[in-house]
Amino acid sequence: MERILTLKEEIGKFFFEKHLDFLTSVPQQRIQEIMLSSCTRGNSGKLTDFADVFPVHRTTYGHFLSKGKWDEEKVAKIQESESFQTISKLAETQKTPVFVSIDDTVISKTKPSSKAKRPTEGTGWHYSHLEGKVVYGYQVHAAIVSTGDTSLCYSLKRCDKESATKIDMTRDIIESIPDQAGAYFLMDSWYTNPDILHTCEKKGCFLIGAMKTNRILYPNGQKTSAMDYAKSLLPDQFHPVTVKGRTYLVHRYEGPLNKISHAVVLLSYPENAFGQSGALRVFLCSDSSLEDETILDYYSNRWSIEVMFRSQKRYMGFKSFMVRTVKAFDRLLIILCLAHFFFSCGLGPILPFHAGLRFARAAFTIF
Repeated sequence: MERILTLKEEIGKFFFEKHLDFLTSVPQQRIQEIMLSSCTRGNSGKLTDFADVFPVHRTTYGHFLSKGKWDEEKVAKIQESESFQTISKLAETQKTPVFVSIDDTVISKTKPSSKAKRPTEGTGWHYSHLEGKVVYGYQVHAAIVSTGDTSLCYSLKRCDKESATKIDMTRDIIESIPDQAGAYFLMDSWYTNPDILHTCEKKGCFLIGAMKTNRILYPNGQKTSAMDYAKSLLPDQFHPVTVKGRTYLVHRYEGPLNKISHAVVLLSYPENAFGQSGALRVFLCSDSSLEDETILDYYSNRWSIEVMFRSQKRYMGFKSFMVRTVKAFDRLLIILCLAHFFFSCGLGPILPFHAGLRFARAAFTIF
C-alpha cells in the first residue's frame, strides 16, 4: 500500500501548488479519487470503476458529480491558467513558440427509447469526422496548449448549440489567453474564418488554419476561388517545401480575402500528387513574417490535439463514461482536464501524458 499512499501524497501536493486547495476536504478527496482511479488499467469512466479502487459506493460519486456543492468553474479557470503558464515558461526556456490547438470530437451514445424514464441529458445528433457520418451523442469542444514536444489539455467543454456555437466557444478560448501572448492558434477549416482571425489579432496572437478550397482570393484584384487560382498557376510558380521529411509543392499568396484585408495563403500539393484533383490543401496564416516552411511546420503541431483525444478515449474512459446529467458530464470533463495536467506535470519533471500515466499505473500495481 506504500506506493499508493505516495501517489496520494503527490496529488495532494499538486492541489496545493496549483492553488486548488480552496476546495474543502470532501470535494478535494472525491476529485483526487476520480483522477487516480482513472489511471488504472481497464478504467472505462464508469462510476463503478471509481468505487472499485476506493472504499466509496458508486452512488457517492454520482451524487458528487451531479449535485455536490463545489465551484467547478473556478477549478476550470485555475487549471486553464496553470496549464498555460506552465507551457509559457517552458517556451521561454526553450525559445519555442506557444501553440493553442482547437478542435472538437463526438462521444457516441446509444439513442434512448422514447419510453426511457431517464434519458441522458445534453445529447443530440452531431456529425463525426472520425466516423464520416452523423451520430448520436455528445459533441465536445477542446483546446490544448503546447510548445516543443510538450502539450497540455487546456479545456474540454460540452457543445450546447442553444447557448453558444463552436465559433463562440473558440472566441472565448482566445479571449481567455493573456494579452499579447503571441501564441499561434491552430485549427482546421471548420474554424478558420474572419471572426476568429480578428479575435486573434485583438489579443496579439496569430491564426494558422486550414481553409476550404472554395474560399475566395483576390489575386491581382480578380475574384477567384483558391481551387481555381491553383489551376491557373504554372508549375514553375510552385516551389518545394520539406516539412518533417515530406516534400510539398507550394505557392504563396499574400493579399485580401473576403472580410480579411491581408493574410498569407499557401496552396499546397504533395510532391507526388501535384495538380491532382482533391490533392490541393490550403492554409491561411495571419503572421506574414513567417516563411512557408515555418507556417506548415507550425501547423503540423495541431496533430497533438488528435493524440490527446485518442489518449483520453483509450485510457481515461472518455468515450465510455456513464453519467446522465449535463452537470455531471460537464464536471467530469473538467476533472479529465485536471487529470491530464496532473499526469503530465504533477509527478516531478514534465512528462508526455502517456509516460506520466504509465508511472502512475506502476504506482498502483505495486503494493
